[in-house]
Amino acid sequence: MSNKKAQAVRQKKKNVRIFPIYKTVSWDLLFYFPIIFLFLTQVKGFSAAQVLFADAFYTLSNTFWQLPITRVVDKLGKKRSLIIGNILYSLSILAMIFLNQYYELLLIQFIYALGYSIKGICETNILYDSLPIGKKRGRVFSKIDSKSTSYFYLFDAVSSVVAGITFVINGYIPMILCFSCCIISTVISFKFRNTTIVEEKVETSTFKEYKEQIKEAFKFSLKSKRMRSLILFNAIIMGIILGIVNLRSSMLSEMKVPEQYFGFIFAALQFGAALTSSKAEIIQKKMKNKTLAFLSLPLTLSCIFIGFIGGDPLSKSSLILIFLLYLIQYGIKGPYQALMTRYLNNFTNRKIRPKITAFKNLTSNLCSALITFLCSLLLTITTTANTFIIIGCITTVAIVLLLDYMRDKVGLKPEKYTKEDMKYSLTKTTKQL
Repeated sequence: MSNKKAQAVRQKKKNVRIFPIYKTVSWDLLFYFPIIFLFLTQVKGFSAAQVLFADAFYTLSNTFWQLPITRVVDKLGKKRSLIIGNILYSLSILAMIFLNQYYELLLIQFIYALGYSIKGICETNILYDSLPIGKKRGRVFSKIDSKSTSYFYLFDAVSSVVAGITFVINGYIPMILCFSCCIISTVISFKFRNTTIVEEKVETSTFKEYKEQIKEAFKFSLKSKRMRSLILFNAIIMGIILGIVNLRSSMLSEMKVPEQYFGFIFAALQFGAALTSSKAEIIQKKMKNKTLAFLSLPLTLSCIFIGFIGGDPLSKSSLILIFLLYLIQYGIKGPYQALMTRYLNNFTNRKIRPKITAFKNLTSNLCSALITFLCSLLLTITTTANTFIIIGCITTVAIVLLLDYMRDKVGLKPEKYTKEDMKYSLTKTTKQL
């Protein structure tokens, strides 16, 4: 093995070693989500509907950034882009600490979305690009990614408790802690190494050629029945996962739950997510072609149950039941994201993966924005409980219809897929999901 190849192998191995550490503190904002609804409503004085509208604006901003950011990532490389993404995260949190006007919140969400878009394209692709090409690549990826996700949820659980306690002392303390974690993430991102995959080497393209590549990726995602089904399914599920984040906090507020308990509740939820995240491969082996149905239907149905149960704000039994339903939702989130990333990466090469990721993010952001806008509108005319019921009913019907449509298009043996489905496959005889 030449020195150049040996160095490339060492760089890839270093990325694989760093990735779990990085994801533990960087996959999402720590100390943030358990208290951000309270921070914006109680400390900054915005209404619940305004907060949900800002969430929707954030997801639309994500959609706006997807296409230009994919080009930037290809031009700068994943390592440099990831560093920029983490810096933007840090600046967004710092600005949120000092914001006073609502338009400032929207501007911050726009910048925060830029950082999120960069991170979303770079993070998992850095790991996937660093793994050896072969029939076990997808399995190894989901194993490392799901285990890293479980580490994050454990760390996030601890941070949630701290966030809830410190928020009661001073609402700004959790935000300062969140900003500190963003700085740590930025430092760790400098440790990654750029890698070149010889088997998947992609020549630098002009902007015109790049636009054609993007069009080709979108055409592939629409023409391939397998990819189209997965993209649409993911859009609905991620739309729910992202769209109801602050709706959960709104429900707890309507049920008169004291602020100091928010951290403990979300900590317990994150512990549940940590336990299930590392079980992604086990779920896949046991459920096989029923995996997506197993993960999606409990998510949508739980929204309906939360709405019916949450009508009594003074009932302790109702609060316990809602907590258990929240726990189901969090338990689904971890393994789902690891498995869906694996499914989308199967039968693809390095050239097309970032573009598919961008298209996946674009569609999920659009769906999330739609759901969040709907939640924001509903909160102006009805309660959070009724909002949960309406969202749950709509998404349950959509998922049932889509699962029926996907029956003969996803989870097949490679030889049963169409030529269009296998267009970018490197290993066309390997069984992948």
